[in-house]
Amino acid sequence: MRHKYLGEIRERAASSAFLRVLGVVAALASVPGMAARGQDTLQVGGQPQVHVVREGETLWALAQMYLGDPFLWPEIYRMNTMVVEDPHWIFPGEELYLAQPDTTLVPVRTPTPGPELEVEPEAVQQTPDAPPVELPEAPPPPPPVEQAGPTVFTPSQPRGPSRMVMSVSDSYRAVRAGDFYAAGFLTENDPLPWADVKGRVGRASSDRIGGPTAFLYGQISVEAPAGATYHVGDSLLTATMGREVPGWGRVVRPTGIARVVHVSGRDVLAEVVALFGRIANNQVAIPVEPFRDPGGARPQSVEDGMAGTVIDQRDQHTVAIQQDVLFIDLGRENGVVAGDMFELLQPTGEQSVADAPRKRLAILQVVHVREHSASGILIQILAPGVGAGTPVRLIGKMPS
Repeated sequence: MRHKYLGEIRERAASSAFLRVLGVVAALASVPGMAARGQDTLQVGGQPQVHVVREGETLWALAQMYLGDPFLWPEIYRMNTMVVEDPHWIFPGEELYLAQPDTTLVPVRTPTPGPELEVEPEAVQQTPDAPPVELPEAPPPPPPVEQAGPTVFTPSQPRGPSRMVMSVSDSYRAVRAGDFYAAGFLTENDPLPWADVKGRVGRASSDRIGGPTAFLYGQISVEAPAGATYHVGDSLLTATMGREVPGWGRVVRPTGIARVVHVSGRDVLAEVVALFGRIANNQVAIPVEPFRDPGGARPQSVEDGMAGTVIDQRDQHTVAIQQDVLFIDLGRENGVVAGDMFELLQPTGEQSVADAPRKRLAILQVVHVREHSASGILIQILAPGVGAGTPVRLIGKMPS
């Protein structure tokens, strides 16, 4: 079943619509001054390699083998979400795409004043005033740990409350668009205007396997909620509604972004422009939130920052791993913004020595904020024990 999904992906990548998009990009690049004016471009590297999994291999080991750094395993996982359902487990015979981090398809939009050349391929329809949606970028590599080991856990050294472990890469971004859109959130019991995803539109080779999954650049049918008006060019976040978290509402797990290409009353057709998982019928959709790129702004160290607690994990794992999404009980009402950094601490009473500083378990970066809660990505794990109820403390605040 997984190999048939891969075959469909390859067919889509070779489709004439996709080639027409690349042709437009090449045409833009050939116009003098276009690159300097920040038009949409695709950074396309060489053909990605395909690795056939052998017994005993892990994403950790493959990242070390092909990317030179085991902590870059999320790069491989995110390219193969149609094959790998759980990054903890890969199986012999699975075919995984592999690519260097700088060969990932990355759309770039930097608006600047002055006349611009507009070229619209048939496969991508949008209105001039439609808000742009940046497609997800590959996540930056986690900050370096003091000692590398065969697992994501490494011995932690005593740290003061204000010491942070931060990336120093020249391509540093406090929050990336892909993480902002893909992280998910808690509904906080709000009655959000959800639309219904009815399924994929049009025949494709995947119809032979009876699967309802939509693929990149394919179209899906959406039924808008009563009273809502969608327009061509609007961007919708598709998602699955997960479990109920007592007191906090439902867990929303994004699956992708689709851009509206046709509207007839409440019946909407939308083209998939980004995938975070599997888009299928019986999911929901909602207009995307605007993403405000903080650029290269860096969190400033904070001592004795505000304290809170982990509400729950988005995806319930027995052991938390890097790139897992956690929800904390601090939000906009507490002044939390995307890019803030929190340390996760050993609960009070579990210290081995009385009055000793609490052990730091992990570092979390906030990527999405709601009124009373926030979603954060684990960017560094120092010790096991992360989960619901873990204390958190602010150690890095984005400049206002």
